Amino acid sequence: MKLFSSVQRALFLTVLSFPLIAIAPLSADDQDLQETLQRMEQLLQQQQEELEVQRKELAEQRELIRQLQETQKTADIETVPGQTDQPRSAPVVVSREAEQPIPDSAADASAAEPTALAETDVSDADADDPGSATEQARAELTRREQEGTDQVVTAQTSVEEDAANTTYDPDFPGAWHLPGSTASMKISGWVNLALVNSFDPMLISDRFIVGSIPPEGQDVPGAKSGTDVTANQTRINYEVREETRHGTLRAFIEADFEGDGDTFRLRHAFGQYRWALAGKTWSTLMDLDSRPEEVDFEGINGMILARQAQIRLFPKFGQSMSFKLAMEDPSTDVTNGVGARGRADLVMSVDRVPLGDFLGGWNSRVAIILRDLEADQVGPGGEERGSDEAYGWGITTSGRTPLGWWSEEDFLLWQLTYGKGIGRYINDLNTVGGGDAVFDPQGELQPLPIFAGYVSYRHTWAKDFWFLKSWPGILRSNLTYSWVAIDNYDFQADLDYKGTQRISANMIYLPTQNLRLGVELLWGERKNKDNSKGTATQLQISARYNF
Repeated sequence: MKLFSSVQRALFLTVLSFPLIAIAPLSADDQDLQETLQRMEQLLQQQQEELEVQRKELAEQRELIRQLQETQKTADIETVPGQTDQPRSAPVVVSREAEQPIPDSAADASAAEPTALAETDVSDADADDPGSATEQARAELTRREQEGTDQVVTAQTSVEEDAANTTYDPDFPGAWHLPGSTASMKISGWVNLALVNSFDPMLISDRFIVGSIPPEGQDVPGAKSGTDVTANQTRINYEVREETRHGTLRAFIEADFEGDGDTFRLRHAFGQYRWALAGKTWSTLMDLDSRPEEVDFEGINGMILARQAQIRLFPKFGQSMSFKLAMEDPSTDVTNGVGARGRADLVMSVDRVPLGDFLGGWNSRVAIILRDLEADQVGPGGEERGSDEAYGWGITTSGRTPLGWWSEEDFLLWQLTYGKGIGRYINDLNTVGGGDAVFDPQGELQPLPIFAGYVSYRHTWAKDFWFLKSWPGILRSNLTYSWVAIDNYDFQADLDYKGTQRISANMIYLPTQNLRLGVELLWGERKNKDNSKGTATQLQISARYNF
């Protein structure tokens, strides 16, 4: 009993001593630890305040970017599906670092997480060694100071890397956010009215298709001269972009009214993720950056122009070079037969190849195509005469270089293309048809050799001319010569397509950012295999409003 009573008394005295211990003055080491914890709390509070200031600044920058995107759209834009088919000057690009806020996770990590870790470290410290606990707390404080800064830098670096890996401009002018998602959408296009006056008979009169010019002295049914006024060239597109941690997802659809009976016609429909694309859009063989600016909706006869379904990969190498590899929709266009589908067309290109100062620092492009041609031969009465297969190939080079002859805004644009069995990719032959191959008398499919190209001079008129001093906006002119030449076989028909040439000159005026007025004079000539030919002249006037 005595022993039990002694234990009871000891426990009772211990309990009574707790309040005394609690109110006893802290030792020097305990005070040092308390001051360290207070400093940590002050630092965390300071980090939270700094992050809040950064969030407000980023929000202001984002609003400024939005205003700049709405008010500073480039009048003459580089052709990107969904904007225009004409070249453009480089847009104003704003850093995504300023556009995108720091992720909430980064802010939470630098503000909330240090508090929890500090409390854990202190509570787990040895009570019998307050000096050790103080040193650990100080070390943790120093580590967290650096970590908080590193997390902000890491978040900003991640944004910059996403922008560098994106294959199109990081800004998305005119888009609005889709509620309940991380995506943004945009509806754009243009309204276009064209007045086309053909001075000579043409089979197609609302644009300038050189291959539709009939031979002189021949009365071809459907060929007519006169004036056409059309708004069918109006187009509309829909685009969605969604930012992800690893890049931007993009979906794009575009249509115009050039279908049968003024109906909708699908122009583009594709999806894109960073450097991969799948869907229908411009062929990888094309070079949109070196395409001259035209009023004519049809465009240059000798340029590569095709839209088709494809799968494309296009990684970038540095800032000046990119490689493209695509498998595109196969189709054979035969003069005296019916084309069939073989294996997919294989297209490869190297863009923006630096050729060196000895060539004036030109930027250029080289692309090749390999094709599998298949077709069924059809006799004069429509009877089938068997099928055959052949191979086609082609190479094209193009470029755009500043001249500086007259003004700093002057450019030379050019393209040269040669190959066999690639007529479907040449603009004029794509419209007229039959340019890939022809069956010989033995029933063998023969690819047609073709040489095509253009050269164009673009000039921007300076404001120091007296008639421009009071004019707002920009005035440009383009002078272009283009050609298509086919090396016909002896067994081909006399009226088969042999070649065309085209000359155009225009004046394009942009009084505001979204309004384009143009006038263009065109002359063309078609020559057949028997050297019969026809010429035509056309005047076009257009007004376009981009939205």
